[in-house]
Amino acid sequence: MRFVPRGTGHAIPKKIVTNDDLAKLMSTNDEWIKTRTGIERRHIVEKGTSTSDLGTAAALEAIAMAGWQPQEVDLILAATLSPDYYFPGLGVLIQDKLGCRAIPAIDIRGQCAGFVWSLATAQGFGLTGQYQKIVVVGAEIHSNVIDWNDHGRDIAVLFGDGAGALALELEPGVPELSKRGLIDFVMGSDGSGVEVLCMKRPGMAGQERFVTHEDIEKRLVHPQMDGKKVYINAVNRMCESVTTLMTRHGITAADIDLLIPHQANLRINETVREKLGFPENKVVNIITNYGNTTAATIPLCMHHAVRDGRLKPGSLVMTTAFGAGFSWGANLIRW
Repeated sequence: MRFVPRGTGHAIPKKIVTNDDLAKLMSTNDEWIKTRTGIERRHIVEKGTSTSDLGTAAALEAIAMAGWQPQEVDLILAATLSPDYYFPGLGVLIQDKLGCRAIPAIDIRGQCAGFVWSLATAQGFGLTGQYQKIVVVGAEIHSNVIDWNDHGRDIAVLFGDGAGALALELEPGVPELSKRGLIDFVMGSDGSGVEVLCMKRPGMAGQERFVTHEDIEKRLVHPQMDGKKVYINAVNRMCESVTTLMTRHGITAADIDLLIPHQANLRINETVREKLGFPENKVVNIITNYGNTTAATIPLCMHHAVRDGRLKPGSLVMTTAFGAGFSWGANLIRW
């Protein structure tokens, strides 16, 4: 049994924050940001919009493209690091807002690798044959935890809000290169890199309580990152993941129609592309207009590629992602 893509969806806030807008809040400028990240603008939510609102909107579009009704969905996989509540998870909120039956809704905490991990999870469920129609959602709101000043500049310039979704339907047959569907995956993690990219508080590892005034004063409630270490590890692990899948299936970059990398930094993606030997026209990059939307980047790329005709039935697709944890992975898909 294998899951075949049926529809994609997206949800992007209307409010746009440009690099020039950021220059009014912190010591930066458009050229500095573009040179180092490839980002020119990002979208952020208006007050009152939640992560589940974005995820639900993206899921509805994917379901509509698939020609389904929400009541037909058998399982929801929701990837995020920015859920509405500390608990419960994001998936159950999307399930309720979609108006689905009392189906399972599972959260995947793989951060930037969350969507590729979710596709791997969907592939595993396909082996059981219990779920016919799955919706995989990646949704994030970063703007509410960004430190919008010089203290948080290195993080603030990178991230945006948004959501993407993919509707998958189970079909008979084994996953193989010639048939449409999820074919194979790679996943990995290295917890020794946790503090290189993290948001330490609130949480249960503090000296006392869930969060304290001291935690806030020390800015531990905002994301922290060592950019150089993330860059090196991201390039190595993303290349490693793709190479593993290509070797396993006896293919090369020439056999793959589209490479869809996580959109963290255009420089990372360009280095990965060059190392793997992909031409520019085979790589999907949308980071210029959206920034890093974490678990939402890959489904957003899929949605854009479907709309512009680059991704169509029969295309052989490779995804790859790396994020906090450290966590990483890749998927091989015959679209």
